Amino acid sequence: MATEAIEAANVADDKSLLKVLVFAARAVDPILFEWARTLKVSEAALEAAKKFGYVGGTPGLMTRPQPGRVLDPNKSLVADHVKSGDELELVDTGGGV
Repeated sequence: MATEAIEAANVADDKSLLKVLVFAARAVDPILFEWARTLKVSEAALEAAKKFGYVGGTPGLMTRPQPGRVLDPNKSLVADHVKSGDELELVDTGGGV
């Protein structure tokens, strides 16, 4: 499933949007998100946490594969070098996700 989602993301029609596959530790399957390139990392992380059903904590996003780099919550996705087709991991930057 992940490979097909990534391939679909690579042929995104709208270049102002990013198609990113997000994984979460307590979820079996990743979720494909379509976000504006200028969306802040913190807003994307919060949206992902809600979609995965996480409540509380301080959600963040980290690049995959491991070892990943935690994205800067104050930057936009594109400013932190996120591209369509990237795989990210939902993490808790405060301890709890």
